[in-house]
Amino acid sequence: AGQADTCPPPTWMRAVLHKARVRARIVRPARRGRPEGRVTEILERPAHPIIGRLLQESGVWIVAPEDKRYGQDILIPAGALGTAKTGQVVVVQLTEPPALFGQPVGRITEVLGEVDDPGMEIEIAVRKYGVPHEFSDACIAMARALPDKVRPQDKKHRVDLTDIPLVTIDGEDARDFDDAVYCEPARVGRGKGWRLLVAIADVSHYVETGSAIDVDAYDRATSVYFPRRVIPMLPEKLSTGLCSLNPAVMFSHARFTYTEVAAILANTRGPEALRRKERVADLLNLHDVYRALLAARAVRCAVDFATTETQIVCDESGRIEKIIPRTRNEAHRLIEEAMLA
Repeated sequence: AGQADTCPPPTWMRAVLHKARVRARIVRPARRGRPEGRVTEILERPAHPIIGRLLQESGVWIVAPEDKRYGQDILIPAGALGTAKTGQVVVVQLTEPPALFGQPVGRITEVLGEVDDPGMEIEIAVRKYGVPHEFSDACIAMARALPDKVRPQDKKHRVDLTDIPLVTIDGEDARDFDDAVYCEPARVGRGKGWRLLVAIADVSHYVETGSAIDVDAYDRATSVYFPRRVIPMLPEKLSTGLCSLNPAVMFSHARFTYTEVAAILANTRGPEALRRKERVADLLNLHDVYRALLAARAVRCAVDFATTETQIVCDESGRIEKIIPRTRNEAHRLIEEAMLA
């Protein structure tokens, strides 16, 4: 399209779908606004499926795309409906691209459900943005072959740290526990210092480079969190089981929540502190090392991102009820500093 964006006239856009790659020729130079162009060749059509609602108009089946940028409905031949019924949200694969004077044609590959089903917007978003949400058969088979519990042979050649009172600090609704922490005072020369231990799950013990689980995890790159649903990077046998720092996998001396830790740090004589009195001294040490790390950060002029995260609150049926700011307390910051360290 040359240096500037060109604006093809609407007639030429009929044969082109959103996200297609095209070759264009400038037919009218820019007077006011953008130069006008003409699509001379379609180089690449969007390979990904299109999500929309199945409708019947004058006896013809069509899918109206959920993403309005597609601009035209997709014709569905009677034999390509699958099990879909009118009004349902479906996934369509194009079988015939749009021509200059004809609509695109497709077949239904998946039925997502009714438009007002709980969680439907998540199902649409997952497919619309190409989030890998299904593990390969090889990955599932490999995960199934893994043990349910940590076996004696898994503990060979490892240092036993079960005597260290490591604790996990996570959100109330956390299902997997990724890191555990412990801190104790230590002498550094003549000054006062701390020894901070951050324990994380050894995923590589179960996931070898190039294995089916590794390939799927690489494809996903990260876990994706939606309100009320998470698409994990690893199969759940690992993410919430073997590689989650549950008290059964490693000797966690307490499973704290951020709210609880913040309350203890704010009042060491309050009800939360009394309930966990044997851990209070350790938490105060963690708070001390956090403040020391924060002070060192200020000396280095390190960037502190003070952004407000949002928390989406859903009702029982999965509908979004309200969106509130997620408050970051001392416990959140403490864990962040420990992770950075």
